[in-house]
Amino acid sequence: MPEKLTRLQAIILEIDKLGLPLRDAVRLATQQVGFFVGQQRYLEERDKALAIAAGAPEEATEGTGL
Repeated sequence: MPEKLTRLQAIILEIDKLGLPLRDAVRLATQQVGFFVGQQRYLEERDKALAIAAGAPEEATEGTGL
């Protein structure tokens, strides 16, 4: 069963298409989801979403160990 994007991941992919600087992208994601999204979480979720979109969900399950 293919892994589906979470709401946060879908929002991040849409924001990523805008080509905004990271700081602005994180702020916009925070506004859209309604809770604080830090830079590290934004980057981790973006990497996971890109892996899922590319058809490599096994890469999306790898964490940073934090």
